[in-house]
Amino acid sequence: MNQKSRNVLRVVALWAILCGPAWSAAGEPIVIGSRRELFVDQALIERLDGRSELKLHHPVPREVALAFDKPWEGNASGYATVFQDGDVYRMYYRGHRYIIDNPPLRQAQSECVCYAESRDGIHWIKPNLGLFDWPPTQNNSGAKENNILWRGGPETHNFAPFKDTNPACSVNERYKAVGGTTASKGLLTFKSADGIHWSRLSEGPVVTKGAFDSHNTVFWDHDRQRYAMYVRYFSEGEFKGLRSIGMSHSKDFQTWSEPVGLTYPNSPPQQMYTNQIAPYYRAPHVLFGFPTRYVARPLTEHVKELDPVPLRNQLIAADRRVGTDLTDGVFMSSRDGLAFHRWDEAFLRPGPQGEGRWIYGDNYQSYGLFETKAEAPGLPSEISLHFNEGAWRNDAHRLRRYAIRLDGFVSLHAPLAGGELTTKPIKFTGRRLSLNYSTSAAGSVRVAIQDSAGKPIPGCSLADGDELYGDSTDQSAAWKSAFDVGRLAGQAVRLHFVLRDADLFSFRFTD
Repeated sequence: MNQKSRNVLRVVALWAILCGPAWSAAGEPIVIGSRRELFVDQALIERLDGRSELKLHHPVPREVALAFDKPWEGNASGYATVFQDGDVYRMYYRGHRYIIDNPPLRQAQSECVCYAESRDGIHWIKPNLGLFDWPPTQNNSGAKENNILWRGGPETHNFAPFKDTNPACSVNERYKAVGGTTASKGLLTFKSADGIHWSRLSEGPVVTKGAFDSHNTVFWDHDRQRYAMYVRYFSEGEFKGLRSIGMSHSKDFQTWSEPVGLTYPNSPPQQMYTNQIAPYYRAPHVLFGFPTRYVARPLTEHVKELDPVPLRNQLIAADRRVGTDLTDGVFMSSRDGLAFHRWDEAFLRPGPQGEGRWIYGDNYQSYGLFETKAEAPGLPSEISLHFNEGAWRNDAHRLRRYAIRLDGFVSLHAPLAGGELTTKPIKFTGRRLSLNYSTSAAGSVRVAIQDSAGKPIPGCSLADGDELYGDSTDQSAAWKSAFDVGRLAGQAVRLHFVLRDADLFSFRFTD
């Protein structure tokens, strides 16, 4: 949370203290039913007390998932899209290579769309698809022992597929994709019945307002019953102003609204290069975004000394901004698809200088979160995601898997000195309150259920509640060792959390 947002919450908390119980009277209860709620924004928060705060967490690096080491891949490969499809994890990405030995930068080969798959989301293979020849021939009669899935026009730069979960979707169009740049005068659409064999869907571009030379994304938004597309966008149009993100939507995947720029309340102007926006699969009423943040830096002696120094010198000679500017990963969330709560601190920092990721083109997050088994047996699954590293280096460009705990992006956090949070009035369905939390040995989480006026409900007060400590993604809250709170379902209530040296990531009422 940035300082401005924290100050606003402190003012609200102080006002609540001064005004007493009357602070709870206004507003209709928020109906959450049995959906999972996370602390990624202030949507459910009435007040914070003590030293509680919302805390951004960070993914942990794991193994190298995929190296861009084939002749049709190389140092400019990227824009990967990953999703689980039944028993198979699918990955689509651009194969591409630049020559940077002598300025200016120039393409070593044409771009192509490549494919990889996995059975566990951890170990990946590049199957020989036998669809296109490499090197390309005029009549496509060359060797086809490669994982090239599509070759064609500008869409190969940023081909972004998804599996269409719209119940009305035709089986011949179960997989769809968007791709295109200014060379195609906008974004084109594509279709596939199996995710492997693709053909054009639209005759021409369906969205023409935007810049597009980035990873544009699209999905079926079940909660809003429409397709949503997020595109590369400039705040003042025509490549002027801030690099930003625009949103377009459609009911039929054919006719699209004109993109509208996103807003980021309480966040200073920043340059967003990609967006990676999709419904969070464990709480799809909330959209998560993982933009690549573009940071322009001047040419200084300091930047000249950041590894990889020889490569940086080549890039500066070829294109100065490519050699000086930087990229890292950011996290944001939204409940309406247009206004995003953006965390100004990095979700992924470039890391130790010796690893060489302090360079424009590194730290791009792939599109898609997917669940994988934990490294040790008996532990909860993790959420996996990919970031690229080694940009511009043919011998080191690759995707690395990162992992984060389930719902572990942001937590309600308090130190040992303690902190509290009270929600706005809510209505739930279910009988059990499940918490995703972590504490120290000395820490704890306690929870009370209050009425809409903020008065403790007999039997569900803090004094009645069990003190919880440990680390679990599904811990039942209890009061006098009883879990069942079904008698309160459908009523307007508040949750009051008290934490000491603890993190609370999410909660959910279930049966």
